[in-house]
Amino acid sequence: MSLYRLTEKQIQILSVIHQHRMDQDEAVDMDQLLAELPYTTSKESMQFSLRALIKKGFIKKNDQWAVRRGRARRTYDLTEFGKTMLRL
Repeated sequence: MSLYRLTEKQIQILSVIHQHRMDQDEAVDMDQLLAELPYTTSKESMQFSLRALIKKGFIKKNDQWAVRRGRARRTYDLTEFGKTMLRL
């Protein structure tokens, strides 16, 4: 299996991360990502998917935590490699 093979759900995650960045001009956090996905999943499952996408080099955790809804939140963005692979 290729290192770059993505599932349909992984492609949807990448698309939501990209679309959120374009629409809101900010990186997406976990709760926003879960709310914007076209399917329902648990936080634990999403964390697993995000770790896999980070390992493959498609997304990155941002160094700065964002304060949203009264709490510090980890945010995610596409890498240049992720944008290239999705032809963005």
